[in-house]
Amino acid sequence: MDKSGQSRFDNEEVDEVEKPYYQDRRGSWEAGRKKKRWWIPLTLLMIIVAVVGSLWYIGSRTQFWLFQDLMEAIFPAEEEIQIIMPAALFAGQDFEEIAACAVEEQGVDEIVPIEEDQLVYNMTPEVREKLLTDAENDLEEKLSTLEDGRQHPYVVEISYDDSFEEFYLMIEPDQFDQALVPASELYAAAVYYQYLIAAGDEAREVAVELENEETGARETLAYPGDLNRVASILERPAVADEEPVGPAAGDEVVVDTGPDNLNLRDGPAITYLIIDILSSGTVLEVIDEEGEWLKVITPDQKEGWVHGDFVELVDKDS
Repeated sequence: MDKSGQSRFDNEEVDEVEKPYYQDRRGSWEAGRKKKRWWIPLTLLMIIVAVVGSLWYIGSRTQFWLFQDLMEAIFPAEEEIQIIMPAALFAGQDFEEIAACAVEEQGVDEIVPIEEDQLVYNMTPEVREKLLTDAENDLEEKLSTLEDGRQHPYVVEISYDDSFEEFYLMIEPDQFDQALVPASELYAAAVYYQYLIAAGDEAREVAVELENEETGARETLAYPGDLNRVASILERPAVADEEPVGPAAGDEVVVDTGPDNLNLRDGPAITYLIIDILSSGTVLEVIDEEGEWLKVITPDQKEGWVHGDFVELVDKDS
């Protein structure tokens, strides 16, 4: 301050006071620390992902029961359904093939035989729904085949309820034994379906009734009473289809050689002399047969032999 009492700074511009160096450095450090805090949650997230991934990897590689219990405690297993059904439903079939198909193609966890007459199916609810759909389709296919009549012409009439518990088949006279096989297959498929519907409980009753068209006599295959009988029917060796019946004496055949002709010979072998040439479409009357050869009479009453592979039986009913 001068003699006039004024400070020497009154007429001078006061410069801004600079902060000490140590204070400026501390402020920069705090600002940098705040900017770098985003690494903390990211690091924690990466640690969690690494731990879960390691547990998952180890779980896929180990079979130790302790670790499995730990994983089940952390990640509860999906609900499993256990269905016990009689092994007799699969009589006449290869069990190993059935089990392999169920596990590898249908998703069943396992099929375990218990005692001698039961099978345990272990599966998830989703697999049960798939098996149920497949079983329903199988039943509908069997019923469609019976209704069609070409494969089982002796089935005159068929009816059934929507729940696949009751079935009715009208059979031609004297065809009961033959009809028992498809009826038993239908029975087994229906009972299998009912076990899947019950999902662990006892399956509902099933009845397949056969009636003689002529006499009205009836016979019923009922579950569970006739299960063993059905199993014995399904275990019977398959009867080979009968050889197709060829033309016999009294039948008419027509030459079927396309653009070619057929040789008429004087004996049942190609070593015999050709006595005539027959064009395709010629109708012949069969009067005898020997092996694959037919003795015929031509339209102009000439007798000779032709090979049966080159003629077709004439349907007299058409």
